[in-house]
Amino acid sequence: MMEAERLKALHNYAILDSSPEEDFDRVTKLASLICDMPISLISLIDEERQWFKSKLGLEVKETPKELAFCLYAIAGSGILEVEDASKDERFKNNILVTGRPDIRFYAGCPLIDDNGYALGTLCVIDRKPRSLNTNQKEALAILAKEVITLIIERRKKQELKHFDRLFTLSDDLICISDAEGCFKKINPAFEKVLGWDKAFLLSTCLINLVHLDDRQTVENDLHQFADGNDQIFPVYGVRTKSGAYKTIQWRITLDKSNGELFCIGRDISLEKLREQQLKDSENKLRVFFENSQGLMCTHDLDGNFLSVNSAGAAILGYSTEELLKLNLVDIVPENLQTQLKSYLSEIIEQGYSKGQMLTKHKDGSTMIWLFNNILENKVYVIGNAIDITQRHFLEKKLEHLKEILEQTNKVARVGGWEFDVQSQKIRWTSITKDIHGVELNYQPELASSINFYKEGKSRDTVTKVLNKAISEGVSWDEELQLIDANGKEIWVRAIGNAEFMDGICKRLFGTFQNIDDYKLLQLSLQASIATKEELNNMLKEKIAIVELQDQTIQKIQEFKFLANSIPLIIWTSQPDGHIDYYNQHWFDYTGMTLEQTQGWGWERVLHPEDLNDCVKAWTESLETGNPYNVEYRFKRASDGFYRWHLGRAHPMKNEKGEVIKWFGSCTDIDEYKRALDLERKIGHFEDYNLIVAHNLRGPAGSMGMIITMLETTDIETERVELLSMLKQSSLSLNQTLEELMQVLEIRLNKDISFEECDSATILKGVENMLKGEIFLKGAVISHYFESAKISYPKIYLESIFYNMISNSLKYARPDVPPEITITSKMSHGRTELTFMDNGLGIDLKRHGNNMFKLNKVFHRGFDSKGVGLFMTKNQIETFGGNITVKSEPNVGTEFKIIL
Repeated sequence: MMEAERLKALHNYAILDSSPEEDFDRVTKLASLICDMPISLISLIDEERQWFKSKLGLEVKETPKELAFCLYAIAGSGILEVEDASKDERFKNNILVTGRPDIRFYAGCPLIDDNGYALGTLCVIDRKPRSLNTNQKEALAILAKEVITLIIERRKKQELKHFDRLFTLSDDLICISDAEGCFKKINPAFEKVLGWDKAFLLSTCLINLVHLDDRQTVENDLHQFADGNDQIFPVYGVRTKSGAYKTIQWRITLDKSNGELFCIGRDISLEKLREQQLKDSENKLRVFFENSQGLMCTHDLDGNFLSVNSAGAAILGYSTEELLKLNLVDIVPENLQTQLKSYLSEIIEQGYSKGQMLTKHKDGSTMIWLFNNILENKVYVIGNAIDITQRHFLEKKLEHLKEILEQTNKVARVGGWEFDVQSQKIRWTSITKDIHGVELNYQPELASSINFYKEGKSRDTVTKVLNKAISEGVSWDEELQLIDANGKEIWVRAIGNAEFMDGICKRLFGTFQNIDDYKLLQLSLQASIATKEELNNMLKEKIAIVELQDQTIQKIQEFKFLANSIPLIIWTSQPDGHIDYYNQHWFDYTGMTLEQTQGWGWERVLHPEDLNDCVKAWTESLETGNPYNVEYRFKRASDGFYRWHLGRAHPMKNEKGEVIKWFGSCTDIDEYKRALDLERKIGHFEDYNLIVAHNLRGPAGSMGMIITMLETTDIETERVELLSMLKQSSLSLNQTLEELMQVLEIRLNKDISFEECDSATILKGVENMLKGEIFLKGAVISHYFESAKISYPKIYLESIFYNMISNSLKYARPDVPPEITITSKMSHGRTELTFMDNGLGIDLKRHGNNMFKLNKVFHRGFDSKGVGLFMTKNQIETFGGNITVKSEPNVGTEFKIIL
């Protein structure tokens, strides 16, 4: 139990696995110096290990608990001293004694907090037998108390930090005031909730903000503290900056040490509003209950009425007082008492019951009710019923009239039909199916239904009126000819109406009547009374119609001939996107038939990766009426390859601006897309050539300088060192060439990939490439990589390092050894690289606008091409980064790069 409490105390200090801290490191340093020991530790012991908060002379940060000398030290209250662990029975076989770090001497003072818990030890260790003198032991004990003080103060600082964060982030009003309620410190919630700024609030008192009606209450409440109360819980209306009042519930506590008040206020305005709304709702429900035109009541589980509204009692012929003396048994007919018992059982078991119930009026007549009752709190039932006696008899009468109407329809041969536009489902009545000569189980479809109509005028007419009804909501009443399933030609009268919702046609419905006998009689009568002149006029009209049809057919044939002659895919669609025409080029390309591709059948030859974008663009054009323009790939039937096409469509609109037709085309742009891809690859080659030309100049020049120095020296040691430098430069050059080839291969096939690059490794590789020039100029390169790992294309990062360092070497001041400093750190989630030197610098007033342009040089007399900075800027900005420069002539230059 004691160990569990000790561990709990240790964990409460929240110090385990924390970062090194200077205060603790000073203690271990002092202990080491005072005791003249090579190893000094602050050790904390938890469930499984001893962990070192501070360590001197030891590399490991923790050891298993069972190996800890300190485990014995915390068992006592004084210093544990082991002069020679190799001779101590407790430790002689310990691997810390038999192996590294070869412990011989150990002295540990327990770290005991104010509650008496030993958290660990301050200990000193030597690799040879030793002993401490009296002064050293006393100093070790004093330092151990200092460690405990540091641990406790560290925890207090953390708690204070947490309190400050709570004070700042809390949505409740938190403040400190004097005894008169004048604010001395407030949290940001005051401004958020009340709108007043901090300066105003710190210059006023609570009593000046509360409602006039509450001010006397505030004074009385504050006087309670003078009477000996420590805490009060008042509720005041507090004025906001806008002039409105918010209801604040306060908890005010007196700090007797200084007489200040610590106050916490919570905005309960919304709760108060909801309480009032609940009261209003209850009042409304009460009014609704009393004034409902149906029967509203409550009854117990035995059926006794507990409450009833006046209107419900009146419908039954009773007063409210009379009905409250009755039971459900008294108003339910005797032959339905069993059903009443079932109702009571059902509502007890299920908690609700609904349906129809028969009751007796006071005069003995039968009444029919539609009820929906629920069990409340398993104690009583809330009943709500509507008198449907009259409706019941009307429904019976309506059913009778429906039967008569159906019989009349059979005699008159009138049927009904309905078409759901969204689901494309059609329903026919039995009479309609009989007129079409099909079985009762026949399920009609839109296309087959239209095909029943006689080809020509009748079929064209029904197609036209259907489209017009769906698009414009126009009703129709047409006499048409159809050929039934038995091949019999008959006349019918088709009447239809459209039902719209939110501007979209949802349903078509109407009647269908066999008028064959009437129509044949009408036609015979018209034929018998027609005069010769009428016959002549009819003949002229027929001739004109035929001529007009011939012209229309000729124009359609001319359009089709033109469309079939164009080496593009041409198509048209209805306003809803239903494709109704393709030219011959479509069928030749896809190998599909018209039936396969009508409507949205084109989806099956579209590349799967392009389907969603294509459908989305087409749907958007259909909804907005805007032109359609999208690139996609169609599968060619001849070889199965997908080729890129540019799909375009423009709407034809009527005088109202409504789309009545879409005309579209699909242009083969596959060769164009391939040309763009080729241009991209050529660009990659150019970029690659630029990097090769620039990045290899330095290594090659460095190798040339080393060779020159080899030729001019006879000192063997210098020649060996120069040959080593030459070998490293050669290896670096080969590695650079290999990486450039890998980058080229990657970029020709896909986007270049990011790698986890080590800044120090990149720097070393660049130093090897420039080793000759670094040696020749006596350059000093320093680096401070706070962020050592950088996720970036390695070849680009090497090129950036190379360009920055080689420029610093090239443009060094004469007779001044170059000093180059490279740093890295994280800034706002991105890597920030800085390259600084003490070189010639750049006159930014003259050259600032041309810093990163191609073929721009700023110093004469150097082998410069003006490529490096241009290439570096492009490599950085390609991946969303940026580069800036600061420079002063004859002082130096600083480049800052954000990757």
